[in-house]
Amino acid sequence: MNQSLRNEKSLKEAILINGDTDAYCELSIAYLDHPYQEEFLLYAMIMANKYDYPQAYFDVFDCFVLAYWFDISKIDEQSASLAIEYLIKAYERGHQQAKDIVEKYSINNNENCKQQIERIFK
Repeated sequence: MNQSLRNEKSLKEAILINGDTDAYCELSIAYLDHPYQEEFLLYAMIMANKYDYPQAYFDVFDCFVLAYWFDISKIDEQSASLAIEYLIKAYERGHQQAKDIVEKYSINNNENCKQQIERIFK
C-alpha cells in the first residue's frame, strides 16, 4: 500500500497553503490506492495554476485522459482541449514525459484536440 509519512489532511494543507512539492508528490503516491483517484485532479490543478509546478501540469493531463482509459474515443472535445492545454504547458516548462509525447505525436494548439488525444492513445 502507498502510505504517506504525513496524513492526507496535512498534505492537502501544505499543497494549498504553501505549494509544497514534497507534499504534492506524497499525495500523488497516496492517491494511487485511493478509491476516488479523480479527487487528485483538484490538487494537480492548484499546483499547476497557483504554483506553476511542471509535474502538476502533466498530472492534470494524465487525470483527464485516465478518466477515459476504458475508451479514449469517448473523451469530449472540451476535456480533450483542457488535457492538451495542460500537456503543452508541462512541455513548455521542461517536463520530460510531456516533451516526449508532444514531440513524438506533434501535439499543438492548432489541431483538433480530441483527434490528438486519440492519436496519442491509439
